[in-house]
Amino acid sequence: MRIFRMARISPVRSLALAVAGTAFLAGGCNLSPQKKVALDCGENLCSSKLQRIEVPRLDDHSCEDANGLMSGPPLTISSFYESEYFDLTLDEAVRMALQNGKVMQRLGGVVISAPQGVRTSFDQAIFETSPLGSPEAALAAFDAQASAALTFDHAERKFNNTFQQLFSASRQDSANFSAEVNKQTALGTRFAVRNLTDYTNNHVPPLTIQNGSSSFRFNSVYNTVNQLEIRQPLLLGAGATVNRIAGPSRQVGVYNGVMIARVQSDVSLADFEASIRDLVRDVERNYWELFFAWRDLDTKISARDAARETWENRQIRFEKGVGRPDEEAQARQQYYNFENQVQNALTGLANGTPGLLGAERNLRRLTGLPVSDGRLIRPVTEPAIAPTIFDWQSLQDSAMNQRVELRRQKWTIRRRELELCAAKQLTKWQLDLVGQYGFRGFGDNLLGSRSRPEGSAVADLFSGALDDYSVGLQFGGPVGRRQALLAVRNAELQLCREKAVLREQQRQILHDLGAAYAEVDRSIAAIKTGYNLQVAASEELEPKRLRVQEGKDQVFFLLDAQQRYATAESTFYRAIVDYNQALMNLSWTSGQLLNRYNVVVEEGEWDGGLVGVAQDKAARFSTDGGTPTTCPAPVSQGTFPQSGTVPEIR
Repeated sequence: MRIFRMARISPVRSLALAVAGTAFLAGGCNLSPQKKVALDCGENLCSSKLQRIEVPRLDDHSCEDANGLMSGPPLTISSFYESEYFDLTLDEAVRMALQNGKVMQRLGGVVISAPQGVRTSFDQAIFETSPLGSPEAALAAFDAQASAALTFDHAERKFNNTFQQLFSASRQDSANFSAEVNKQTALGTRFAVRNLTDYTNNHVPPLTIQNGSSSFRFNSVYNTVNQLEIRQPLLLGAGATVNRIAGPSRQVGVYNGVMIARVQSDVSLADFEASIRDLVRDVERNYWELFFAWRDLDTKISARDAARETWENRQIRFEKGVGRPDEEAQARQQYYNFENQVQNALTGLANGTPGLLGAERNLRRLTGLPVSDGRLIRPVTEPAIAPTIFDWQSLQDSAMNQRVELRRQKWTIRRRELELCAAKQLTKWQLDLVGQYGFRGFGDNLLGSRSRPEGSAVADLFSGALDDYSVGLQFGGPVGRRQALLAVRNAELQLCREKAVLREQQRQILHDLGAAYAEVDRSIAAIKTGYNLQVAASEELEPKRLRVQEGKDQVFFLLDAQQRYATAESTFYRAIVDYNQALMNLSWTSGQLLNRYNVVVEEGEWDGGLVGVAQDKAARFSTDGGTPTTCPAPVSQGTFPQSGTVPEIR
């Protein structure tokens, strides 16, 4: 049998254990036996209810309601011929896509598989209102900061001393109050205004000196001081350039100032413009694909009807005993072959193309229309078939000046230039001029009576009897400045990289422009060839049809001519669509696609007061739209040369 002895616990430790136990129980731990609640799962296993996947309930239930998106059944082969038509022009399709598209649609289900990478009409506004990285967030770093604190203290002590009653025990009440407002300007100057007030009350009798006077003037006393402090950087952090680029923290390698935020805003705007441009391109591309699907379907239906007429003719001849059974079977085979082509032209499943119904669904998706509304979109804009001559030099200049990718990369280079400028500024030593001035007040009451001397600390504060000031310099910084010089070298390499990327982008765009230019010439030549091919096939078809009717030719030659004529007509329409898509692609490559539709990305209306402020500050900006900055020469050549030989931005 084991005997457990309880050790003796001192009162202090017992109090501490009691407090700890109270805190433990207050923290939510319940040591009492828990009640077991029976879970009635019915016939199903409890695990099937406890482990099932849950669907979140949204606060805005309208987001869950998809009734507004529901529609009737989509058009199929069975319901195609009973559908109504919806005539749509190309301009209307682009307008509908821009009006209805809060999400910049892309074919392929990207919005489902990768929704985080989809561009929307909210993206720019989201960036501008972001608490991290937006221009307003960068400006907020220069906002004035206010702080205040008020604390009360009570202390009682006993001492092992009987010399005087004052030294044997003490009891003191005290309070401290502090309030401060500080602000850093864009020039690096930091201002601070503060008030410090303390209160002390000693609850002990004062000592009596030999002449009968007391050792304490007052049992309770207030001390208050108002201070004004100014800190002006002379080297590191001096000037508006480094503070607007690196921000007020001025940390090496971290550049989050307002100028960097503005550059990032322009980069985000370029991404938004590129998504709009690509949406317009996809709408026009799918519009012409739907146009071709209709023409291809008409060609296949005409060929099928002609094949059916030939088959019926061969069947009548065979029933009269003047025809051959293999000719009737061959004509019947040709009819079903064209019937299969008609079905494929509608659905497009056999040859990998979307077909008419698939192209119509794609255009509906891009323009924001419902899946089905009982109507079938029919393009009514006539394609261009006239040859167009472009000036090659003008196309090159347009591509170099209007391609949004190049503008985005130039903003990235501008950011690297600013970062390099800030990195050079941050290599300086820290040398700050610090000045402080304060005036004090003393009294046995905070407000108190002003009729007697030192009866009010506030009255004494504004009397100007007590004041102090200090002026000095503070110097410091890492010896060798290794991290700062490393940041300069890194910023130079980043700038060289972005300039090299810009040069390669320009080269690639010119190559793509050359390919698009050549495709326009090829496609217009294909239209001419396709037209001549169709005319030749048509001139062959009618004589053979007459000879077959007269029994001078076999039906095989007629069926073969019908097939080749259908192919020639489809090829001709394909060449027309390719030519219009080539014109669109040339406009896209040269950066003129949005100009074709008068689509402009611009800011909304400004407030009248903002316009006036912008006009007042316009003189601070250079003619090229940038903010003038003065960057010093490289402070050290280091192991590698600090200035790289990189091409200029044009």
